[in-house]
Amino acid sequence: MARKNRKKNEQGFLFPVPLALTLLAVALLALFHICLKARADALGREIKALEARRVVLRDQLKKEEGEWSLLRSPARVEAALREHGLVMAWPRRDQIVRIICAPASGRARRLEPSQPLQYAQVQKVVMND
Repeated sequence: MARKNRKKNEQGFLFPVPLALTLLAVALLALFHICLKARADALGREIKALEARRVVLRDQLKKEEGEWSLLRSPARVEAALREHGLVMAWPRRDQIVRIICAPASGRARRLEPSQPLQYAQVQKVVMND
């Protein structure tokens, strides 16, 4: 009988292939989970910062609306007219045009065909009346 060659290794792999593939799959899933969690945390921080900015902008809007309503008050308008030397009077009732924008839904009041919308009644160019 012939002797076995000691240099020839016929045992196969030192580490089982299915176990290696399983460990690789688990490692890839863990890495994917870590990346997904990091992205979710980053989005959470971004949302929190945007919500804080929204609160600041809402407060700023309220402040600006208050200032704008003060500037539009009749006393302020008359003071600005006097300051700039403009002679103007408030419009008469027949010069005021009210435009009503009806919603597009079917529940809105429909205008009759005999009642066309009037957008303006000005027949001439008005210059400092």
